[in-house]
Amino acid sequence: MAVTEGTTSIRTRPSGGIDLLPPRPKLSLSLFSGLVLAGLAGLFVLLAFYTRKGAYGSDWQTFYNAAARWRDGGRVYTVADGFFNPPPTLLLLRLFTVLPYPPSRILWGALSACMLLASGWLSARALTWRPDGRSLALGAWWILVSAPCVLLAPLTGNWSGLILLSFSLSLYLFQRGHEGWAGAVLAATLVKPQLAFLTLPLLLYKRRWRAVGGYLGACALSVLVSLPLVGRQAYGDYFQVQRSVADWTLTNNPLQLDVPGLHGLFLQHWPGSVAASSAANLLSLGLVGLLAWYWRGPWQPASLRFVIGWSLVLVVTMLGSSFAHSYDLVLLVPPCVTLFVLGERARSLRSERRTWARIALIALYVSPYLVLLFRQHFVVPAMLAALVVLWWSAPPISAMAYDPEWGSTTKTISRPNRRRV
Repeated sequence: MAVTEGTTSIRTRPSGGIDLLPPRPKLSLSLFSGLVLAGLAGLFVLLAFYTRKGAYGSDWQTFYNAAARWRDGGRVYTVADGFFNPPPTLLLLRLFTVLPYPPSRILWGALSACMLLASGWLSARALTWRPDGRSLALGAWWILVSAPCVLLAPLTGNWSGLILLSFSLSLYLFQRGHEGWAGAVLAATLVKPQLAFLTLPLLLYKRRWRAVGGYLGACALSVLVSLPLVGRQAYGDYFQVQRSVADWTLTNNPLQLDVPGLHGLFLQHWPGSVAASSAANLLSLGLVGLLAWYWRGPWQPASLRFVIGWSLVLVVTMLGSSFAHSYDLVLLVPPCVTLFVLGERARSLRSERRTWARIALIALYVSPYLVLLFRQHFVVPAMLAALVVLWWSAPPISAMAYDPEWGSTTKTISRPNRRRV
């Protein structure tokens, strides 16, 4: 049922869903000030990066050079060259070597920015929120000028935008019943395995066999296509390099500030400590256990609880990853969109919960800048706070219900469940 109020459509949904408030019509002084400050902060990150590394220094240069070495018949994987991504990524990178380095970097930066914005839009759609033009413009600004996004898109040129899009697009596909394709899309997260350690276990835990088949099929296809092209030697070198850098989590002390999760927090204060690393591992396992408890209910992608659970997967991924980087915090775009909708548009939530959602959102946004300014791990407590608020805002399992927004989209929600999944 929809109620029209001006140009705003407000849907009423069952207890497992979310009712949307109309958007605020005016650009308030506080909002305008926030937009300006966010832009200035993003400009500060740009200038600081270019001052330190110059116009050419970036992860994209490492990727581009690796593809050029493969094109020229050289050895791709060495510790000194710093290229550690799986061999199938060379097939994509090879396409960019038809361009000189500067245009290829601009092109990949533009594509990364598009992937960030597309992920934000898909996250909003997952919550049945269709932003108007004003909201889209404001949301695009907030996303693109945040510290992690500024680091990723125009500067470092890493893979994190592709991984974010993989998570967001798979959620979109799950909600429309395309589980096989959703699993195949999730396989793209293996571009950076340290950010993909929860994807396949979640599908197995929930016994989503079509999604598991799509995931494994996409992995097998990428290997079968790339192996004859890049060669067995490249695969052998890749695994050798992975063994060589396996202890970097513990020994590479200068990088610990840039690792935004629990491992970076502990090892910054206790460099090289096996006990600190073990404590981070135990806490990470505890978070994974809590995540499994959250996901114990039925598989209903059209429910609000499912979307919040997907955001929790991303938060726990960032907290538990032992070798993520600051630009990988773009994975928090879906949780931030979820918190925004909960805090600003969710009329069914109590006012105090909406307030805490706003506070958690602001903390996630501001904390990367505090890390840059004060050289401490402010992001970890912000992510833990977001985890608590998201969990607190989720409807109970008993309230999960069919969502008429998507119609009969999946077998799980279009007919009564005969068994617990």
